[in-house]
Amino acid sequence: MNYDGHEALRHDIAGLANNLCDLKTTMKVLEEKYHYRHDGLPERLAGVSLRRASELLDKAFNQILMLDESFQD
Repeated sequence: MNYDGHEALRHDIAGLANNLCDLKTTMKVLEEKYHYRHDGLPERLAGVSLRRASELLDKAFNQILMLDESFQD
């Protein structure tokens, strides 16, 4: 264990990683529902925005996962 005295930090980072994982799952469902090939313009625009936001979320998620993995149990 390499986080003696920082258990709250470890707990918070693990919780954040889990929340981001849940958010990524929700985003994927929405991306499949509203995609760029949808018939309606608003749905296509939402699909493009969701895809861009998902790419940004992937980057943030990767950063948090690296931080989460830096803690050794």
